[in-house]
Amino acid sequence: MKRTKSGEARLLEHIEKTFRFPLDRRLLLGPGDDCAVLRHGPGRDLVITTDEMVEGTHYLARFATPEDLARKLMRMNLSDLASMGEVTPVSCVVGSGLRKDTPPEFTLRFMKELKTEALRFGISIAGGNLAGARENHFYMTVWGEAGKSRLVTRYGAKPGDLLFNIGPLGMAAAGLEILMSGPAAAGKKYPVLVKAFWRPEPMLAAGALIGRKGLASAMLDNSDGLARSAAIISELSRCRVIVNPGEGVCAPVLRAYSAARGRPWRQYAVNGGEDYGLIFTARPGKLAAIKRLLPLAAVVGRVEKGSGTEIENFNGKVKSFEHF
Repeated sequence: MKRTKSGEARLLEHIEKTFRFPLDRRLLLGPGDDCAVLRHGPGRDLVITTDEMVEGTHYLARFATPEDLARKLMRMNLSDLASMGEVTPVSCVVGSGLRKDTPPEFTLRFMKELKTEALRFGISIAGGNLAGARENHFYMTVWGEAGKSRLVTRYGAKPGDLLFNIGPLGMAAAGLEILMSGPAAAGKKYPVLVKAFWRPEPMLAAGALIGRKGLASAMLDNSDGLARSAAIISELSRCRVIVNPGEGVCAPVLRAYSAARGRPWRQYAVNGGEDYGLIFTARPGKLAAIKRLLPLAAVVGRVEKGSGTEIENFNGKVKSFEHF
């Protein structure tokens, strides 16, 4: 099944074309990838990203605690650093827009958990900004330092490459569905799925290993879902990407949940976003090394000559995951 370009994808494409600064030699990588890369000294590159959580778009207040928001905000940003390869997180700045009726306790709990997360991942919080807003939102800019290995971008896939995934597929989408439906019983029965939505694990160690060993030709984090991630690789690497996730990539808990809902698990795995694993391409000759070094990595497709993407063995509708 083929997919078409979404409104968000078209807007991002326009942004990438508009904000180009070819005369700035310090800007090694600009809009279009998970992170920007700036050279700030001989052999010293900063890797920078930013992301946010907006009430009504990324979550609803009725099922979000301040601790949930702080944890996810930190982890979704660090996931971008992981997707670039060998990057060590260093520091961040955090901002928020808050409604006037936001209780002070909410803000204090958010800050306490945010510091706990920063200490967990070994980074500092260097500052930020506060503003009033009609809906609460929280944003972060995080930066890290690149290692000695070459950073991995979204642009390097070639025909003949295999498409890999490492990390959960579809679990966050199922968790969000549970939260949106409201029944407490479903959340108690499938807590792992709810946790997958709120507490993604940024794959910093796996990303660093992939970069250090030169395993991937292209890579990005799975924030937008498998179908959209494949489309991004296809667009930027100018090749055709065939997606075909096998039975082995579906976690047992997702299989049980999707069966109970009467839906195919591939619907969640292909369309669902915000899993924050890593999706990357690699030459077939790297397969043995990838299996040895990253035993949880699974082949979920292949790269061919041509353009566009296709989802094989999938009878459902391919939906474009969008943030608005």
